[in-house]
Amino acid sequence: MNYGPLGDSPQHDRAAYRLGHRPLAQGGQAEVFPAEHKATGARVAFKRRMTWNVDAVARMRREIEFGQLSLGNDHIVPVLDYSKTYDWFVMPLAECNAEGARPSLSDDSQLRAMVLAVCSALEAAHGAGWLHRDLKPANLLLLNGCWTVADWGFGRRPRGDTTYTGRTTPGRFLGTVGFAAPEQAVDAHEATASADFYSLGQIIGWAKTGRTPQEGSPLLPEDEPWRTIVAAATQHDPAARPQDAHEFRELMRTV
Repeated sequence: MNYGPLGDSPQHDRAAYRLGHRPLAQGGQAEVFPAEHKATGARVAFKRRMTWNVDAVARMRREIEFGQLSLGNDHIVPVLDYSKTYDWFVMPLAECNAEGARPSLSDDSQLRAMVLAVCSALEAAHGAGWLHRDLKPANLLLLNGCWTVADWGFGRRPRGDTTYTGRTTPGRFLGTVGFAAPEQAVDAHEATASADFYSLGQIIGWAKTGRTPQEGSPLLPEDEPWRTIVAAATQHDPAARPQDAHEFRELMRTV
């Protein structure tokens, strides 16, 4: 999928972008603005870090590193440009995220399309040794009508590539409460691919029930086959969940 590259313009130049007056989204460590690439007129999203906290710097660095990989997968949001000091980066401007598209996800075919898109992104990421560890509706973006996965700042690099394992210490919760797998409150560094599928199960439960998940409590829809899918994906024991995208797709075959 072509997201509108920024041409041959020099990269890593903050002055190349004109930011909108109001942010699209704000968090504790970063904010996202609609922006224009001056040389090409391309509309993009400009994410800038608001603190020099060491964890915030590391998180944005991970986002940039993974977004540059993108692994040739249409369902992973690419990074188009970035600061060499990891204080901002540029990505395609999304139409909305899953939170904004929630009414449309009540349609089974729409929800199925989103879930399978996330499976495709996870298959590519897991195949390269990366975990996301923070899947939630706000991190699923619709780009040109295609669902994509964004915000890999809590991601775990491939084994052996981690820059500082002490950043994710046992007993320190990592992720978003309710969507994160239970083991991410115990030792997030030792989480496996099944943790991402737990989160995907909770996203389905969120879309089907209209409720926000609580920690350690699976959101089970009333209707089948969604109830069975969510129940399988949100087992407390990581080994009892789908272990890869192929197994998750098998659960989805009856939708």
